[in-house]
Amino acid sequence: MPLSHITRSAFDTWPQWHLALDAPPIIIRRLPGGLTNQHYLLKARGLRLVMRINNPNAAGLGIDRWREQKILEQINGKDFAPTIYYCDPEQGLLVSEYVAGTQWRPDALDDPRKIDSLLGLIGQIHAVSDNIPAFDYNAHVRNYWQRMLESDKPFPMSAQRLYRAIEPRLSAFQAAIKHPVLCHHDLTPANIIENIDGQLIVLDWEYAGAGLALIEAIGASRYWQNIAFSERILEHDEENEALELAGDIVDFYELAWRHLR
Repeated sequence: MPLSHITRSAFDTWPQWHLALDAPPIIIRRLPGGLTNQHYLLKARGLRLVMRINNPNAAGLGIDRWREQKILEQINGKDFAPTIYYCDPEQGLLVSEYVAGTQWRPDALDDPRKIDSLLGLIGQIHAVSDNIPAFDYNAHVRNYWQRMLESDKPFPMSAQRLYRAIEPRLSAFQAAIKHPVLCHHDLTPANIIENIDGQLIVLDWEYAGAGLALIEAIGASRYWQNIAFSERILEHDEENEALELAGDIVDFYELAWRHLR
């Protein structure tokens, strides 16, 4: 398989991977990937690995690879996370285990047992809080807005209305987060794999950080569009104003992401 210079440079770091390899891995194929990364399926020492190479545009989408690295270090070995073998944010490289299993579909929560499983998974993630770098919602929203202004594409007026409604309250919203927990911030069906043992494993921790469980809950309810799940995950004690603001922040993220991608 012919490789680009960037991909070859990333692949040539294989002696540094935490696998004690005595020969280069075998590249099986390129995997379907998102807009921010390239993925390759590899084989080494009887293991299947995923080599992720970051696209240069990722920083403009609010992705902090150093924050991601710190989080991956903290959750490496947790049941809900893939094993990490190498991470170099400066080179834009991540090598992790290939998680074999079934990718959940958007209608997975039609099974009430899967609602319980997903809520349990989110609880496991939110139980992690020590040594997790903060996620700055204030800075993230403002960065997205600035990127939209600099874009040569017209953006929807709904995004402008949302931003003007939430911008004056962003700093206070961020300062009011007193007990942040690990939040994945992108718990879409595509990022959840159920392995052969029935364990749910979450992929793509690019947007994770110590943040607000309410933001996670609202985002997940938007992604899954399941009434029973939404009713259970949105059982929070926050005042209506806080709920509304958090919802507007999540909605702005989605509008901005669709525009900037």
